[in-house]
Amino acid sequence: MRDATASLSAVSYVGGMFSYLTRAVRFRLKSVVLIPLVAALVVFVADWMRPVGYAAQAVVRVGRVDGAEVAPMSSIVFQMNSASFKRRAFGTADSSADGDAKARRLILDSFDVRPATSEMLALSVGAPSEQAATEALQAAVRTLNADQEKIRAPALSEVNTQIALVDSNIASLIRVREELASLGSIGVSDPASLMLRRVWLLDLIVRNEEKLVAATNDRRALAERMGPSKTYPATLSDDVTVRQVSPNPLRHAIFAGAIVLLIMLVYAMVSRPASA
Repeated sequence: MRDATASLSAVSYVGGMFSYLTRAVRFRLKSVVLIPLVAALVVFVADWMRPVGYAAQAVVRVGRVDGAEVAPMSSIVFQMNSASFKRRAFGTADSSADGDAKARRLILDSFDVRPATSEMLALSVGAPSEQAATEALQAAVRTLNADQEKIRAPALSEVNTQIALVDSNIASLIRVREELASLGSIGVSDPASLMLRRVWLLDLIVRNEEKLVAATNDRRALAERMGPSKTYPATLSDDVTVRQVSPNPLRHAIFAGAIVLLIMLVYAMVSRPASA
C-alpha cells in the first residue's frame, strides 16, 4: 500500500513538472526556438570558416641496444614532451607547413607522447595537412634516434671491439690449422718418430679446433647481440592514422544548439510569470 502511494506521488510529481515545463515553454516559445537556432547558425558559420586541420596518431617502438632499452620509458616520454625536443624536432618543419608560423605553432602545441605498452609509445600531433602531420611524426622519431645515438654509440662500439678481437682470434686459429696441416705432409723415415709426430700433431689439431669452435660460438653470440632482434633504433609504425578534425561545422553547431536550448529551457522555467 505504501509503495503504491509512493509510486502515485512520483507520477504526479513528474506529470506536474512536465506540465509546468510545457506552460513555461509555450510562454516563451519563440525565444526557446529561435535563440538556439541562431546560436547553431553562428557556430556553423564560424567553424566553417576555420582553416582545415588534421590530427595524426601512430605508435613508435622504442629502440634497444643488446636487448636492453636505450633509456627508461618514462625518461623518453618526458624528453619528447619537452619544449627543447619539440623545437629541435620541428624547427625545420616550416617546409611542410608552407612557412606559416601558425601551422608550426599548431604542430608544437599539439604534439604529445604517451606510453602505450612496455615497448611502445603513442604519438599524436595536429597539422594543417595530412602530409605535414605525417612528416612531423617522422621528424620526431628521427630526432629521438639522433639523441639516443649518443647513448647507443659507446655500447655499439664496445661490442664491435669485441667482435674485432674475436675475428682476429679466429683468423689466427685458421692460420694455425693450415700450418698444422702442412706439417703433417713432411716425411719422417723412422716409424717410431713418425708415430710420435702424428700423435703430437693430432693433439695440436684437436686443441686448435676446440679453440676455433669456441671462438666461432663467441662470434655468433656477439652477432646476435648486434642483430635486428636485440639492437635496433626507434621505429615509427606504418599504420599512421590521419583524420580531419576541423572544420566540423555540423557537429559543433548541433552541440552549441543543444547547449543553448537547455539554457533557454531552464531560463523559461525560472523566469516565467506566475500568471502564465
